Amino acid sequence: MATVSRIKLKIGDEDRNNRRLVTVTYRVCFSRCEAMAGSVFREKVTLRGDDPIWDDHLITLRNTCLKSTSGCIDRKVSRRISSSTLDEDADTIILGWVIGNKDEVYARVALTPFEPSSTRGDSNTISADFGPAGS
Repeated sequence: MATVSRIKLKIGDEDRNNRRLVTVTYRVCFSRCEAMAGSVFREKVTLRGDDPIWDDHLITLRNTCLKSTSGCIDRKVSRRISSSTLDEDADTIILGWVIGNKDEVYARVALTPFEPSSTRGDSNTISADFGPAGS
């Protein structure tokens, strides 16, 4: 089974547009059999807020497919993210005083084996009289 390791999150300083450069680096290693089969995985990188009861999904940084190769590959995704998105524990304001709540943000990298599935779609419906009465 493919493994994900060395996951590292970096969040840069805020720029003048209230955005921060978020970078996630990680290593993906495939088994010999996965490489031989050319297995494909859904690769999803998300930022989450660490909270006591459940962790909040903040944003998806990457959601794509990744084809296995021989050995390991180092991966990196970087995006500018609004500071408000990273503000997962809202600050408290009482009578104009701001009490800051620490935000705990982490990155999650998930690899899921790709499974083809069927799909279908329908066009619009046209109503008309196509028989002799319509001529």
